[in-house]
Amino acid sequence: MRGLKIGHFSNHEQGTGVSVFLFEGQATGAYWICGSAPATHEIAALDAASSAPHCHALVLAGGSAYGLHAAAGAMRYLGERGIGHPVPTGVVPIVPAAAIYDMAYRDAHIPSADNTYDACVAASEENTARGRIGAGAGATVGKLIPDAHCMTGGLGRAVLTQTDGLEVIAYVVVNSVGDIRDQQTIVAGARDQQQQFADCEKFLLAGHDEIELFSATNTTLAVIVTNASLDKGAGTRIAKMASAGLARVISPVFTRFDGDIVFCMSVGDAQASELTVGVMAAEALRLAVLDAVRESEIVNG
Repeated sequence: MRGLKIGHFSNHEQGTGVSVFLFEGQATGAYWICGSAPATHEIAALDAASSAPHCHALVLAGGSAYGLHAAAGAMRYLGERGIGHPVPTGVVPIVPAAAIYDMAYRDAHIPSADNTYDACVAASEENTARGRIGAGAGATVGKLIPDAHCMTGGLGRAVLTQTDGLEVIAYVVVNSVGDIRDQQTIVAGARDQQQQFADCEKFLLAGHDEIELFSATNTTLAVIVTNASLDKGAGTRIAKMASAGLARVISPVFTRFDGDIVFCMSVGDAQASELTVGVMAAEALRLAVLDAVRESEIVNG
């Protein structure tokens, strides 16, 4: 999409990474927090009441709350290029960020500001990479059932367009407590000792006690980017509508162990129905989640 550059840093050895979304022409952003354990930085700048009209980049990172410091690399990159909110002393880049907990996947490693800076340097409009890369490098799914094995998550992408040029792109880092379902069929998630799907939803409906999950690796981060012209209020409503796409494929979803959040970023001036963009965003997110786990693998331990 014109005006959007994407870059990734992936640390496969230690199981973490960073994904950066750079908005060359500035973006009007909004968000909707769906989960109860979010790790975020500077998202208040996206509130309708905020005096900051635009944001200049968005950072998704591994490393839980520690990983939020990686956003400093994007600020340095933008500041060096004079991109940011104008102030008497220069510019202040507005860079919201959110992080997943991936520190139990391999090593408890934290992506750095330098990693993010490198991702910014490498960012391009042509970058459509997805899979176990960037912030999704250490993502896993299906961590609800004791003694079951989880599977790898990752970074997924989906694009929906209309004949009039309206475009919606969804990116999602899938790192959920629950399983991933396609039309109610589990396609990734908790596996039992026979390597069959253990079914997190069925486990709970059978009356089994909830287990302590804060030591596990949770949170799904979603980014909707559209060329539709939106103000912050419309962006917030569309982010809320888009969260339905997560609920269609993740079960259970939005739990107290997940810090799920949906960002909505407007980078164009296309005139479109808010309702249409919201419906497209929800469907794009559903497809992006399935894309993220398409090559999922069992994680033993």
